[in-house]
Amino acid sequence: MKEQTVKQFNRLPRGPMIIATTLLVFFISCFNIVRVNQPSSAMIGEEITVTIDVGITDDAGSTLIFGFCAPRSWRAFDYTQVSFVSSIGNSTMSLIDPNEVDPENKQPWAQQIIERVGFGGNYGEMEWVVFKADNSFTPPSTTSEDDPVTGTITIKTKVGPSNIITQLGYFLGEADWGYLDDNSNSTFFFEKTCLEVQGASGQPQDLCGPSPRKLIGLETYDFNDLLIITFDAKEDTTMLIGANKVYLCSTAIHSSGSTQRCEKTPNTEMKKK
Repeated sequence: MKEQTVKQFNRLPRGPMIIATTLLVFFISCFNIVRVNQPSSAMIGEEITVTIDVGITDDAGSTLIFGFCAPRSWRAFDYTQVSFVSSIGNSTMSLIDPNEVDPENKQPWAQQIIERVGFGGNYGEMEWVVFKADNSFTPPSTTSEDDPVTGTITIKTKVGPSNIITQLGYFLGEADWGYLDDNSNSTFFFEKTCLEVQGASGQPQDLCGPSPRKLIGLETYDFNDLLIITFDAKEDTTMLIGANKVYLCSTAIHSSGSTQRCEKTPNTEMKKK
């Protein structure tokens, strides 16, 4: 079976529901994502659980690769556990060595996923964390779309310490054949309902919307260069809308530590365009 992968980027308005259940129709030569169950809200520091029901429709490969897209501030590489149960065996999954490359493209898995998949509807400040099954299971030769191997992947992760709105993403592949260029042995999905983390002071940072912040100018710079940062309060939900004066609070990180400036002075007052 060589049907086109269906990729989901769209998001729906946030609502009061606690669990977002999404039924999917993803058909490719190896994976069929049937259902994603994830919370639509959480409190800061809370551990949340996400389950993904999948079907494997091809007998090639034996070692599952799973990617999780989350805000960098969550430190998902430290606070995420992944496991699966299936009709041919169960396994925990371990964080993949960042230097491990797939056999097809000879590139690290996370790097490839970022280049090919991106971050869905999120702008920046996201990362892909990749896991590999601790046990390998080869599907029977009779595996097909009509007789798939079925299973459920369970993710437990701790959300970060600040208010944030984000669209979580998921990737499935397998290690034996690697990340094929025709996408015939992998798939990905971004949950339409953005998850909102609450409980901290201040307005939430909405990663699901267009970025309100832009760095204009240079990819590389030295001490004599001028950096220009623009901020559009209308592109985010903040208390800055309608403010008469806005000041820049900045932190510079250097070899001996960091330096912060947050004073309200003419030098830190931002100018209107």
